[in-house]
Parts: sequence; C-alpha cells; structure tokens
Amino acid sequence: MKVIVNEAGFYAGTWFEAGDKPQDMPDAVARQFLPPYGAQLSLPDAKRAAPKAEEKKAG
Repeated sequence: MKVIVNEAGFYAGTWFEAGDKPQDMPDAVARQFLPPYGAQLSLPDAKRAAPKAEEKKAG
C-alpha cells in the first residue's frame, strides 16, 4: 500500500523517513497507523484532497 509517512520511525522493524512522497508499506503494517487508529501515516489521496477543500472554504 502506498502511504505518506507523517512521523519518521520504525514500522514493523523497517525505518521510514517522513515526507510528502508516497512510500510502499505492507498493508498489515500500514493499517495500524492510519486514521482512525493513528495519525503517523496518511493515504496519498487524502493528503492532496484536504488542502483543496480548505482553499475553497477560505476563498
């Protein structure tokens, strides 16, 4: 599964750096850290959609 890492750290024994670039992570590992269970990871589509929604409200 492609995810955006919001917090750098070890996920299932593998180090992942934080950044805006989507990274591959096994589904069983990623699901534990995605909302609503955690905020350490996010899905690439959700990351892109959020700023657009905020811009429309502000403008």
